[in-house]
Amino acid sequence: MGMFDPEWMKAWQEAVNRDRAMEYVRRFMNTDFVIGFGDTEYLVSVRGGNIERVSDQWTIQDTWEFALRGPRESWEKFLQPVPPPMYNDIWAMAHPLHGRLRMEGNVKVLWQHLRSVTWMLDRMRELQPVPA
Repeated sequence: MGMFDPEWMKAWQEAVNRDRAMEYVRRFMNTDFVIGFGDTEYLVSVRGGNIERVSDQWTIQDTWEFALRGPRESWEKFLQPVPPPMYNDIWAMAHPLHGRLRMEGNVKVLWQHLRSVTWMLDRMRELQPVPA
């Protein structure tokens, strides 16, 4: 299982769905969003706070609310157990002075579900050790 490949994303989906810590908060999240690791992008469908589908086989006809796109190297730093400065969360990565992450689309939906999205992304750190 390689980082950011479909198997890894499936493991992330399972980790999010089995973790009950944020179940009450995330239960109102119903959206589709894109997460991009360099050239690799996935469409993530969330219903009732659970990730129903993660697909790398999507087209322009598939709709999504917002996208988080950044270089693979930036995501690798983000996933370290103790990320370096400016890689500790998506807001630091997207800061205009740093610019390692692009937030696109209807970012209002992202803001509405900020706690759930950041919690979901943090589950990625549990999947496998990331080299420093």
